[in-house]
Amino acid sequence: MWLGLSLFVAGLLLPVSAGAQAAGWSPGPNGAGDAGDYAGAIDVPAGGATVPSSGFTVSGWFVDKTAQGWAGADDVQVWLGTMEGGGKMLAKANFAQNRPDVASALGNPFWAASGFGAGIPAGAVPAGSQTLNVYAHTPGKGWWFKPVTVNVSASAPAAPAPGGTTSGTSLPKVGITRPADGEKVLTKNDYEIIGYAYDPAAKPNQGVAGSGIDRVQVYMGAREDNGTYLGDATLGYSDATAAAAGFPSGGWRLTFKPTLFHANTYLMYAYARSAVSGKEEQTQRFFQIREN
Repeated sequence: MWLGLSLFVAGLLLPVSAGAQAAGWSPGPNGAGDAGDYAGAIDVPAGGATVPSSGFTVSGWFVDKTAQGWAGADDVQVWLGTMEGGGKMLAKANFAQNRPDVASALGNPFWAASGFGAGIPAGAVPAGSQTLNVYAHTPGKGWWFKPVTVNVSASAPAAPAPGGTTSGTSLPKVGITRPADGEKVLTKNDYEIIGYAYDPAAKPNQGVAGSGIDRVQVYMGAREDNGTYLGDATLGYSDATAAAAGFPSGGWRLTFKPTLFHANTYLMYAYARSAVSGKEEQTQRFFQIREN
């Protein structure tokens, strides 16, 4: 299993260059809009690289430049061949990963959450020269893709396993404590979401502040159902619930702007990823946004 992927991918990311920004994406199924609306690159593997048949990583970044308040992709997949041409899906990527270099290069802080990374399992790609396609899905504008050609070889050095990864462990624990269930959140001020996340299997110093967690992402609506990405939470806060389980710094926080949403009832999701196993658990909270 390719677990804890983003920790490994973080060490492979390349600085964003003008050439990478200009790299084109082509329309896939239901692809709409102008090709100039999309920017991004496949950082790893490089075109023409030799990759091991025992498994390898595909990572990079994607931005819909018309997106407001987020990077624009709600799904990223890696295919052998094309979706519309009878290809085979190899992996669903972790996406909305932190890429501050992208935000800096493109001048938009919301586009920091534009990274993606996927682990291609052993034996998934036949030996020889193969064309992989990374597909990014944008709400209302369908799929857009970018190819990379690689040489798959059994004699290529095996890719290093992501550090700190184990299998067979239980899921991490995650909760939202603020807003409270059914709470009315007013639009007049920014609002701080508070929660906790920890992995009971964590050893000392694993994860942020020893919590066993390396990422908490918060969405308005389910991530897998085109929910709106609110951001990656800041980890390492003190929290009574996590402390009772032996993780005193297992709290997390994230500030968002209620004014970006219409007055309504919402279901918020928080996704916590274990630094121990790479497994992810999610929790939900119903609350209301009301105009003041």
